[in-house]
Amino acid sequence: MSKRALREKIAKHAAQILYSGRAQEYIEAKKIAAQEFGTKVFPKNFEVALKLLEVALESESQEYWKRLIDMRNEALRLMETLSDFNPRLVGSVWRGIVKPNSDIDIEVDCEEPEIVLEKLRESRFEILGIEEVDLPEPLREGSVVKIKIKTEKEYDAEIILKEHTAYLNPSRCDVYGDLKKGLTLTELKKIMGDEPLRLFIPRWK
Repeated sequence: MSKRALREKIAKHAAQILYSGRAQEYIEAKKIAAQEFGTKVFPKNFEVALKLLEVALESESQEYWKRLIDMRNEALRLMETLSDFNPRLVGSVWRGIVKPNSDIDIEVDCEEPEIVLEKLRESRFEILGIEEVDLPEPLREGSVVKIKIKTEKEYDAEIILKEHTAYLNPSRCDVYGDLKKGLTLTELKKIMGDEPLRLFIPRWK
């Protein structure tokens, strides 16, 4: 087997591991896949991400796209609730490559959890937990607090409160290599009206 073919097989197996929930992080999934194939060949995160979409579509067919639209609609409702804080959709629901256990990730330009919680309670979102981000920079990426909630359609969501400077200067993605700009409320509304299934993946054709 050529090295290229082996990389592709490892990427596909790592994607299956991520999709099944055996691993949560790309590096962990790649280590498991390489070990199970008895090799030290490691595909790039980007290669695994594309295989993850392939695995999801093989498993779910058209239900996958229905779920993506559903999750983006839930993200839109949540962002409308948080419109005072310049919400931005990031993560897998923004990209369009979601696993069965994917959550909805929303960043907000705010450092005060109580005023964000008040807005969530007013709209009757179920609050699951609040977690301070206790990591050094650059791992913290300006995140202050994470609020975990359940949406109306029972999707898990995470609201990440960011420091203003960090919010204005998104970090670079370790999977796709681009800036994690995400989608603003206005941009998500337009996407849901024009192309709700659009994938936000660099070099995607």
